[in-house]
Amino acid sequence: MKPFFIFFSLVFSTLSFSQTGIKNDSIPAKIIKMLTANYKDFEVVKNQVYAVTSTDSLIVFDYKKEKIIKVENHVISVAKNNNQEIVFLNKKNQIVNFKNRSKIQIKIVCEPYKLMLDKKNIPIVITDKGVVYNDKLYEPLNVKYNHVFYRRNSSKDLNKVFLNPDLVFLDSKNRLWLTYDKGEFGEDVLFFDLEKLKFYKDEYLMIDYDYSTNQDRKDNYFVELQKAFPDKIKVSSKDTLYKFPNQLPILNPIRGIVEKEGEFYISQSLIHFFVSSHFTLLYDFDNEGFYKSYDLTQALLEFLPYNNFEPDLYVNEFLGPLHLNKFDNSVYYYSDKGFFKIIESNREYGKKFIFKPWINWSATNKNNLGADINVNKFEFVSENELFFLTSNNGIGYFNGTVVKYFH
Repeated sequence: MKPFFIFFSLVFSTLSFSQTGIKNDSIPAKIIKMLTANYKDFEVVKNQVYAVTSTDSLIVFDYKKEKIIKVENHVISVAKNNNQEIVFLNKKNQIVNFKNRSKIQIKIVCEPYKLMLDKKNIPIVITDKGVVYNDKLYEPLNVKYNHVFYRRNSSKDLNKVFLNPDLVFLDSKNRLWLTYDKGEFGEDVLFFDLEKLKFYKDEYLMIDYDYSTNQDRKDNYFVELQKAFPDKIKVSSKDTLYKFPNQLPILNPIRGIVEKEGEFYISQSLIHFFVSSHFTLLYDFDNEGFYKSYDLTQALLEFLPYNNFEPDLYVNEFLGPLHLNKFDNSVYYYSDKGFFKIIESNREYGKKFIFKPWINWSATNKNNLGADINVNKFEFVSENELFFLTSNNGIGYFNGTVVKYFH
């Protein structure tokens, strides 16, 4: 009965995602109808939102006046530079400054997926060929098992196509994280170093080990593992450190990455019959690139009791994206329970509830059996105001008391 109880509870929880409506927001909410479009990304500058639709149009609207300012067709991706200027990538493979209309032509023949900018405002373009940076194409051909990052066009066209990442993040060390959601089949993480101009992948360290001749299996295995990889494992009297990105504790598809003062918060989750979520902190990077990890899952997330007589064993919170609020220097996260602020003091972690938007859920990932997360990105524009990108209800704006959905 126990497995059936857990299965039934989680399936019921999953089904309930699709039964909720906007009228049940934890705070007042209203819909601002514009084009009734779905959006895949957005940027905010002053009172204007620059939103890219799923059909590749750029919609510019004033969220204060609640009106559309401009519509630009054939736009694939949008980004914001260090001068708070909007640039976008169009289907002519041009990178266009929205304000002064200056253009940079991508010379490499490719199908672009996403535009980003580095710290010097140099464009980074993720494409079906690889990464285009400084007018050069870089492909992960040196990476072991690189085939997982490619697909064939079709059974007739056997040309390889570089897969579009589900999440891309640029950290302070100029490392580009490209992460892939494979649903029940796990996740993949690919790194591209913008300084060394090379790809590399996370690696799980392991050795062949004869358990039959070793009684204390765990301790002896680790001793032998450390001997095999002395350049990738460092042990002190207090800590075990790993050379980044070896042994990264990535168990599910990554939903969000945030870097705060050199530490990385990583949210992971999926629903495949059951909810599976993990919240990880990587910290104490030294000059040689070694890190240690801390599991925030039990400290922050809600668990489902197995029964009344046993401790909490199963996560009952579907974890989504993260954001660092630069106005209060705090990390926030979204889950099916709502938006939360992470409270930290001397390595003790807690959370503060902000609000819960009751918005539509859907299941589109062919590798999952359950819902997909329904908020893909959020960003603060002041200490208490945030915008969030939904899968089905447009772009939400929370002003601290009321939510507006621009749809």
